[in-house]
Amino acid sequence: MTAPARPTPTDAPSPHPSRSGLSIGRLILSVNVFVLLVPVMAILMLRIYDQHLVHQTERRLIAESVLIGEAWRSALLEAQGREHPGAIEPVDTPHAKFFPIEPVIDLHAALAPPAGVRPSTQAARDTQPWLAGRAIKPMLDRAKRVNLSGARVLDATGCVVASTADRLGECHDDLPEVGAALAGRYHAVARDRDSDGPRPPLTAISRGNQIRVFTATPIFADGAVIGVVRMSRTPLDAPKALWRYRYTLLWGLLGCLGLTIAISLFLRRTITRPVRAITAAAKSIARGAPRRPLPPGRVPSEVFELSAALDIMTEKLRARAAYVAEFAANVSHELKTPLTGVRGAVELLREDWDDMDPAQRERFLANIDADADRMQRLVTRLLHLARIEHAPPEAQPLDVAHQLHALAARHDAQVEVIIEPDAPATISMAPEHFVTAVGNLLDNAVRHGAGQPSGVRAAGLDDRLTVRVSDRGPGISPRNQSRVFDRFFTTERDHGGTGLGLALVDAIARTRHGSISFDTGPQGTDFTLVL
Repeated sequence: MTAPARPTPTDAPSPHPSRSGLSIGRLILSVNVFVLLVPVMAILMLRIYDQHLVHQTERRLIAESVLIGEAWRSALLEAQGREHPGAIEPVDTPHAKFFPIEPVIDLHAALAPPAGVRPSTQAARDTQPWLAGRAIKPMLDRAKRVNLSGARVLDATGCVVASTADRLGECHDDLPEVGAALAGRYHAVARDRDSDGPRPPLTAISRGNQIRVFTATPIFADGAVIGVVRMSRTPLDAPKALWRYRYTLLWGLLGCLGLTIAISLFLRRTITRPVRAITAAAKSIARGAPRRPLPPGRVPSEVFELSAALDIMTEKLRARAAYVAEFAANVSHELKTPLTGVRGAVELLREDWDDMDPAQRERFLANIDADADRMQRLVTRLLHLARIEHAPPEAQPLDVAHQLHALAARHDAQVEVIIEPDAPATISMAPEHFVTAVGNLLDNAVRHGAGQPSGVRAAGLDDRLTVRVSDRGPGISPRNQSRVFDRFFTTERDHGGTGLGLALVDAIARTRHGSISFDTGPQGTDFTLVL
C-alpha cells in the first residue's frame, strides 16, 4: 500500500483575477516617448503646414498668371491684327487636351539667390508687346488691390513690358525661373523677402513670413513662347493662418487635453489602483482579515509580481503560524507527561524522603532521570527538525556508496547495501541531512524487521537519487498508515521513541523538493526516499 501524498508548501501564487501587462518601466517609457513626440510632431506638422501654405500661394499665382497671360496674349495678337489666335499648347505637350501646372517649390531646398536685373536694351517702347502691356495695365492694378500679388509680363526676350510696379524695361532673362519659362517650362522659386522690393509695413498681412514666392509661367502662341508672366507674393505664415483657424485649433487643443486626461486615467487605473489595492490588502492581512484581491483587468508586470509575492508571503506566514501553533501544541502535549512524572516524583520524595528505604528512593530518582532524558532527546530532536525545515545547512558533494556502507556498518551485518548501475555516484547535499534521513529509515527497518536482515538499495530516477529501505517485519497496521509521518506519533513510546524520526525524514525530503513514500504488507515494509 502506498502512503498518501503529504501536503507541501508551495511558492505558486493563489488564483488571481488580474493579468500581467506591460512593466511600469515600459509604461513610463511609452508615456515619455509620447510626450517627447508631441512637440516633435507639432514642429513637423508646422513645417508641413508651411509647405502647404507655400504651395497654396503658388497655385494662386499660377491661376493669376494664366489669366494675365491670356489677357496679354489676346492684346498682343489683336495689336498684330490677327483675327484668330493661334493654339496655346506648351511646346513639349502639343495638342494636349489638359496640361495642369503643379507647384514645384520645396522648402527643404536652399532658397534661390537674390534676383538681379539689368536695363532694357530696347530703344523704343511702342512695339506690339509694349502696346499689349499698356492695354492690360489697368487690369493688373485692379487685380493687385485684391490679390496682393506682384505681376510682371515679360516679352520673348525676358524684358518687362507690363508691371504692377514701375519696373518697365528691366530684363530678367538671367533668372532661373524666367530662363525655364522662356524655354517653355513652368518654374517657381522661393527667395528671401528682402531680395525683391522693400519690406512690407508692420500692418501688412505678409510681414510675418520671411520668404517670397516667385513663379514664371510661359505664354504660348502657335506652339512657341511669346512671353512670360512672372508673379510674386509672400505666402501667409503659419501663425497667422493658425489664428484664422483658431477655433479649429482650440478644438484640437481640447482634444489633446482630453487625450492627456485619458492617459492620466489609464496610468492611474494601471498603476495607482493596483498599488493602492495591494496596500489595502497588506493592511487587511495585518488586521487578520482575508486577503483582498486586485481589481480586475490588466496590471503592470511588477505590480502583478508584487501581488503574487504578497500572496506567497501571506501563505507562508499562515503556514508558519499554523506550524508554530501545531508545534507548540505538540511540544506541550509531549512534555506534559514527563513533566508530570517528574513533579509527582519530586513531591513524593519531599514528603516521604525520611520514610523511604534506599531502594524506593533510587527507583523514584531513576524515574526522574528517565523522564529528563526523554525530554532532552525530545527537545534535541525538535531543534533538529526546526533547523531542517527553516535553516538548511550548505550542501556538499557526497559519495553515495561510501555514505550508505558507513550507515549500514552501524548495524553490523543486519543491512544489505545494493548500488544500482544507474545510481548517481555523488549527490550535492548536507551530510547531516543525508545521515539523518537514511539513518532513521535504517533504524526503523532494523527495529521493526523481526530480527530479519534489512536492505538499502540506491538507484537513479532522472537526475535524482532514490534510496529504498526494506524490512521483513509484519508491516504497518492500516490504522497507523495515515499517521506514519506525523510528528510525535510513535508505537514505541514506552521504549523511548519520540515519534520524530520519520517526521525528520519527511522534512528533509521536502527541503530537497523530493518525496518519501512507503509500501507495506504482511511481508514487510519498503520506504522509498527521493532526493
